[in-house]
Amino acid sequence: MGYSTEKFVTTPNPNLICGICACVLRDAVLTRCGHAFCQTCLDTWLARPLAGTCPQCRTCISKFQVSPVWAIREMINGLSIYCSNADRGCTLTLGVENLEKHLDSCGYGPVECVACGVVVNRLDYPAHTVECEKYTLEKSGQLQTSTQTSPTADAPDVEKLNQRLNALEIQLKHSRKQLHLCQADNRKLERELSKARIDLQRKRTEFNLFKAQMCEFDADYPYGFQPDGVSKLSLLIACHQQEKPENIDQNRIFTCIQRCYDNFARCGSKYEHDVHMLIATAYASKWFSDNHKINFHCWLQSIARYRKYADWGRTTVSQQAPNHHHHQEESHHLIGDDVNSTRSQMHRGTVNIGSNQLSRSLSLR
Repeated sequence: MGYSTEKFVTTPNPNLICGICACVLRDAVLTRCGHAFCQTCLDTWLARPLAGTCPQCRTCISKFQVSPVWAIREMINGLSIYCSNADRGCTLTLGVENLEKHLDSCGYGPVECVACGVVVNRLDYPAHTVECEKYTLEKSGQLQTSTQTSPTADAPDVEKLNQRLNALEIQLKHSRKQLHLCQADNRKLERELSKARIDLQRKRTEFNLFKAQMCEFDADYPYGFQPDGVSKLSLLIACHQQEKPENIDQNRIFTCIQRCYDNFARCGSKYEHDVHMLIATAYASKWFSDNHKINFHCWLQSIARYRKYADWGRTTVSQQAPNHHHHQEESHHLIGDDVNSTRSQMHRGTVNIGSNQLSRSLSLR
């Protein structure tokens, strides 16, 4: 039978559930039809009379046609699981691959008393042994009240000490193992914490530097006169999007945004995207009134229409360019034909000249 799904720290993947016991796969094996089961569950299934089929698709299989799935086993071994003795008081969380070794020495494992048959925790067994043996000796009348020391009287005490010593050794072994696991986890967490602190400090330094360069507020409100003022104003609003600082005037900032729109919204793609981002950031912020946001909405629609018509114009020009080249070639051919025709007429003496030129030539003769 597999591992109970309730024992895992996080909900296991449904693909890791055995189709027979409905638990997480233990020693996963794969049939030739592609279904995975616990090895014990599948062996029990196939051991039944006339049950040589897959439990899910009923394909004929045998126990010689299954193979272990090491990838799934490694995946399950890496999952975190609670100790099986959690209901008895154990709070340890460990990997599935370490569960069996932990259960062999878990201090909260059930141990049955050989004297009375009561099941107690392994950690509580020494104290229970002493109390139970004392109760048994008193009940049977074997407890001696003599103060004389004799080998017979010391024998029960030696046995008690041996049993307690064994229990303490088990407890010490368990404590050492838990300490070793905790130290390993602590070292791992310290490395991760140190790395996270270094990354956080680096990110914080980069952000502060960037914020100092770009997010400083200029009380003269010079935004909109130079192209770099568009991105600076956009970053200023984005850094305080939820609440406007008290030292910033709402109307003057709106005037700066309007100036950015008027000066750079029609300057092509170089600054158009920056203006678009500025107006969208201002529209999403909580700095401005509803009347201001109506203007922002109109400006955004205007930028969208301008971008649409600009794309349409570039497409039209690109389509008309080949036709214009074709017309130029035709005109060149026509001019060439006219020149050739004129040259042939002049060669034959049949070219038509004006009447004034003809009369002048006759008078000269």
